[in-house]
Amino acid sequence: MKAEIELITRFLGPDLTTYDPYDLWKTRFGLRIKKLYYENGKLTIPIVAVFYLLDSYAPRFVRLFIKPQEFPIVRAFAILSALNIYEITSENKYLDLASDSVKWLLENRFPGYHGTCWGLGMPWMTKGGYRSASTPFISVVPYCVEALLRYSDLANDDNSRDVALSSLNFLEKDLQRLIDMPGVLALSYSPSYENRIVINGNAYAMMLYALLSERLPALKDMLQERASRISNFIKLQQRPDGSWLYYADEKQGNFIDCFHSCFVMKNLIRYGKITGEDLSGTVNRGLEYIFKNFFDSSYGLVRRFSFSANPSLAKFDLYDQAELFNLLLETNHIDLAEDLYKQVMKYFYITSKDIFGYQIDRFGRLNKMLYLRWAVMPMIYALSKYQRKSALSNQ
Repeated sequence: MKAEIELITRFLGPDLTTYDPYDLWKTRFGLRIKKLYYENGKLTIPIVAVFYLLDSYAPRFVRLFIKPQEFPIVRAFAILSALNIYEITSENKYLDLASDSVKWLLENRFPGYHGTCWGLGMPWMTKGGYRSASTPFISVVPYCVEALLRYSDLANDDNSRDVALSSLNFLEKDLQRLIDMPGVLALSYSPSYENRIVINGNAYAMMLYALLSERLPALKDMLQERASRISNFIKLQQRPDGSWLYYADEKQGNFIDCFHSCFVMKNLIRYGKITGEDLSGTVNRGLEYIFKNFFDSSYGLVRRFSFSANPSLAKFDLYDQAELFNLLLETNHIDLAEDLYKQVMKYFYITSKDIFGYQIDRFGRLNKMLYLRWAVMPMIYALSKYQRKSALSNQ
């Protein structure tokens, strides 16, 4: 356990600036190319391919012209991971590390919205259009809220609690209601109106409503009713084979990948634990789909896609392994989680540098760039959960 805790500690701060797989795509030229691709499809593949190959096979050269940056979700994972280790060791240095990241989150809230919120922190071109660096996303806010609430519990910090709870206004007043009918609710991914519904984004909204319901007893029934209606939407979107598409439609550009599938299931589990709703059947069907369609027995890892919208040279991505590792812990498949972790350390961990690589291509080559937002911090968080779970079981 000591070695794993030392590994986790190296990624908890205070400096959490990082490069990112989307560094090229956040530049003006990258945003323009991505927009052209979404508008013209395959006609722009030759241009997109150049960007992709540069990023895959000359990543350090490309980043000579790009600065690393901070990301809110990295800070949230650092807080949650540090607090897990603090609960194991009772060492104040972990509470201090969490405090550093709490301070950063509080100082870097996104202004101009009804409720407290955060987003990617970089410009983003989606199929639905351009999103600025200050656009909040529902896939980021719940991590930050949970991190602040856990910190407030352990450090008796009322300010972080109050800031976290004010995120309710983001849910209620900033996100668009794309489906709103008796029994079913679906929200937008960001405050802008969107013509496609992101399923995993709604899973995060469902979980956040449920999480806030624990802290706001006067609003508990209303918040859980909102969460329940979103849960119904997500269950309706599960396909007969147990999978979820990324978008709730059959339009061009849809896909099924591993880590977004895990997002859906881990949020269903969290929602179920809070509300008491039994979602084991839904989650088990989803897990079965992952094992049948993503698992590669020769590596002991899960592949990137089961159904892809775009060609890719990537075979394995650390993000998929990190989120499945977390999901296996959530579902108490401890032996499978331990097996997966061993394979991650075998194929992704670079011992000489004490870092994780990013992606393994179809030729077996590991991209050795360290990207905290993309997969490393989710893996560190899952590992901290594993250490906490092991410590508690041995008490």
